[in-house]
Amino acid sequence: MSARAFARVDGQGNLISHSPQVIGMRQCQRSSSGRPVRFGAYCFKLSFTPVSVIANSIAHPTDTPFGPIPYTAGPNVSGRFTKDGLGADIECPAGFQDAAVICRVQAGDGLSIAPGGFFVIFD
Repeated sequence: MSARAFARVDGQGNLISHSPQVIGMRQCQRSSSGRPVRFGAYCFKLSFTPVSVIANSIAHPTDTPFGPIPYTAGPNVSGRFTKDGLGADIECPAGFQDAAVICRVQAGDGLSIAPGGFFVIFD
């Protein structure tokens, strides 16, 4: 039997709505210092282990003409799994490793978030 959940994150990185299976969300942290990554990297705690995670930006009037911000999402995220725009390793905090969503800006590999935020489905 499979489970499914959703979450909506606004353009400021706040979890504003979600299904009951989403227990919480935290910002990813830099592996070296444990300091949170301010924007663009989010970790989720769920009541189940997803097998897939899909995230999409939400259209907003102030979106740039260069297209949407690409999102990378995945289940079961543990350890160092990507880098921020400065090349520092990032990871999910303990307890919030069921899924992660990373938001990349179009130019380069920096992290950001679309003005309208994003919607994510956990399956």
